[in-house]
Amino acid sequence: MMHRSLQVPVHVGLSPKLEPMRDHEKSKEELVQELVTLRQQVVNLQDRLRSTQADWETRWEKTESELKAEVEARTAALKESNDQFVAEIAERYQTLHALRTAKDQLEAILEAVPGTVSWISHDLRYLGVNRHLAEIFNLPPEEFAGKPLGFLGSSDGFDGFVQDFFASDAQEAFREVAMRIKGKHRIFLIVAQKYDNNQAAFTVGIDITERKQAEEALREAENKYRTIFENAVEGIFQMTPDGRYLSANPALARIYGYASPEELKNTLINVQDRLYLDPRQRQEFIHLLQQYDSVVGFESQIRRLDGQLTWISENGRAVRDEVGNLLYYEGTVEDITERKEAEEQLWRLNEELEQRVEERTVELKQAVDQLTVEVAERERVEAALRVSEAELRALFAAMTDIITVFDGEGRFIRVVSTNSETLFSPTADRMGKTVYDIFPPEQAEIFARQIQQVVETGQTMNLEYSLPVSLMPGMVQDNHGYWSQDRGENEVWFAASVSPMPDNCVIWVARNITERKRVVDAMRAAEEKYRSIFENAAEGIFQLTPDGRYLSANPALARMYGYGSPEELMEQLQNVGTNLYVDPGRRDEFMRLIERENAVSNFDSQVYRQDRSIIWTSENARAVRDEQGNLLFCEGTVEDITKRKEAEAALRAEQEKSENLLLNVLPGAIAQRLKQEEKNLIADRFDEVTILFADIVGFTRMSSGISATELVNLLNEIFSRFDELAKIHQVEKIKTIGDSYMVVSGIPKPRADHAEAIAQMALDMQGVIPHFQQPNGQPLQLRIGMSTGPVVAGVIGMAKFIYDLWGDAVNVASRMESMGIPGKIQVTEATYKKLKHRYLFEKRGEIQVKGKGMMTTYWLIGTGH
Repeated sequence: MMHRSLQVPVHVGLSPKLEPMRDHEKSKEELVQELVTLRQQVVNLQDRLRSTQADWETRWEKTESELKAEVEARTAALKESNDQFVAEIAERYQTLHALRTAKDQLEAILEAVPGTVSWISHDLRYLGVNRHLAEIFNLPPEEFAGKPLGFLGSSDGFDGFVQDFFASDAQEAFREVAMRIKGKHRIFLIVAQKYDNNQAAFTVGIDITERKQAEEALREAENKYRTIFENAVEGIFQMTPDGRYLSANPALARIYGYASPEELKNTLINVQDRLYLDPRQRQEFIHLLQQYDSVVGFESQIRRLDGQLTWISENGRAVRDEVGNLLYYEGTVEDITERKEAEEQLWRLNEELEQRVEERTVELKQAVDQLTVEVAERERVEAALRVSEAELRALFAAMTDIITVFDGEGRFIRVVSTNSETLFSPTADRMGKTVYDIFPPEQAEIFARQIQQVVETGQTMNLEYSLPVSLMPGMVQDNHGYWSQDRGENEVWFAASVSPMPDNCVIWVARNITERKRVVDAMRAAEEKYRSIFENAAEGIFQLTPDGRYLSANPALARMYGYGSPEELMEQLQNVGTNLYVDPGRRDEFMRLIERENAVSNFDSQVYRQDRSIIWTSENARAVRDEQGNLLFCEGTVEDITKRKEAEAALRAEQEKSENLLLNVLPGAIAQRLKQEEKNLIADRFDEVTILFADIVGFTRMSSGISATELVNLLNEIFSRFDELAKIHQVEKIKTIGDSYMVVSGIPKPRADHAEAIAQMALDMQGVIPHFQQPNGQPLQLRIGMSTGPVVAGVIGMAKFIYDLWGDAVNVASRMESMGIPGKIQVTEATYKKLKHRYLFEKRGEIQVKGKGMMTTYWLIGTGH
């Protein structure tokens, strides 16, 4: 530290005790003494000067040190203030940057939203729209600002929805509305949300037209499939090897004489013993299926439920697992009783005819030989021949076939008429004519070729051929579709036996097989029809082993699960339990039902497709077991119900949302009455209830100092806590009006402790409110008013309805709140009398109440005894 010398002026004077004297009056000694005194004074002064200088230097150093410390402190404070200022600037810059980013993100989101978005003021004018909505109507977004809601003229439903929404107390709402967009009818789901203290709202619209159309198409497809299945003419079945039906359609039940498929499956437990007339037929059917895996046209005689015998034709196939174990059988059944009866009759007649023809042919040959050998006995032989011919004619007359004798040139020699109604009888004018004179060239060539071959080989030949109906007069079709005389069909089919006769002649025995051909063609068509149904069915059809491997699958099932073909599905999907079901437990549940019930109906599950996307399916299946009851396989159908599930989920969500919304608006009992479509006005009188009004003190003033979002969030937190208290005390919240809250006890179900419940609710509300603070950090306060008395309660309105109260007690409770003191609970004398034995009160005294005059009121302090 630098020391500065302190220069102090020194004034040397005479001692006050010495008086000046003249030089001549002083002696030398006196002068010397005076000089010594002066010197001593100088020394004293110098000592004082040194002491003073040291003192000043000490004080200067101290002052300089203090000044330096203060400068350093102020410098540090200035630096800290400067750093804080820089940090605040950086934070503000980051906030502005975040706001700009959030704005950009919001704009990007709104542009990316596939639906329409609009902002609407409470006076029903557009504040703004997103680009998607503007493009729909070919307008720029700024064109919408300030325009009235209905200026587009596209939907009265939308305009009415927004108007109703602003007129209600709801903060959010939704509705499906119809719109006319570019000349097309569209359906939109509109969701609305209020903001800015309910002075504005934004709406989001999603086009659900395609979803609605898809739902309708799904319903139509389901109805179409159900109609086809229920009205099928042929019986369709799935059956266990031990003879129990897993599934059957109504046609099969009718064929077997049962009233319904369910009765058939429950009653007909073992087909081998209870259905087949000859159990060996069932064994043969099973043997063929085991050997060839499919059987077509297997005919059996069965016994119907009423005991009547019936012929059936079955087409079936065996369903096996990958190692060849039989799981079950499936196929179709047709009632062929009438056809079999006709075939059996034809067979019997044909056998009889062949036997008689053979016998008569032998007799005729013997007669001819005898005629050749015994010329002498010609007359007798001719007589015998005439007798034989007469008998043969009688036989022929009883036959249903037509018999014609041709010579080697194909010339008609003789025609034997029969009694058959199913054959024609060639006219007599054909005698002597050739087949080329009678038949068209193609048919004539067939006749001539067969005649010549039989003549040359001497062997009997069989053939089938057809003739135009125009060559067979008098053939018609009866009401049952069978051909008889005077038919109008284009051709008739015959089966003929051509045998050699003496003199290069042949006997041509023809049998009408048109009906048999029709039956065979019908069977072939039925088989093709069943195959076509299987291949082209909209529903998946499957057979599945117990370990989860597909034995068979139709194309619909492969498409449903995302595979290119049934073969690809069966090759790649080796275990449905681990590779198909999203929840493997569903497979276990499926098998438990199969084991316990032998059938599963409408079994809904989520499954993976080949690309691992997830769909919903519904399965109907039955168990196929062997004779010992062991499960071989299960078979059934699968339906893709993804769209139905999505629609059901959406519907459930909407229903739950509507239910919750209804319960938030109305008491449960009142909501139930509305849901039951009570047509009378809902209005009830209650003799005694207790009402509470609560208001947040200074909330209006406070709301001007915070943002709308903060305001709404604060109110939501407070009122949500009040709602929890209302549930705890089982009182009914009626409504909120701004920052006011109204509850009542004793409705819609009367209760004796209504006053106690409201009192406890009020005390708890006062206990909760200090946990919420104003922007300045001070806790919020409530003014609460309570009143007891009769009221009328009911539902107002039809669309935006509300459950409300009327009566003097309601008005007085409101006055108790408005004329109360912050932090206090003011009650009427009636309420006081109900509670005074259990709660503590402080008498306020008389106050002037608007509309009531002077009233004595009390402060509710707390619980008492």
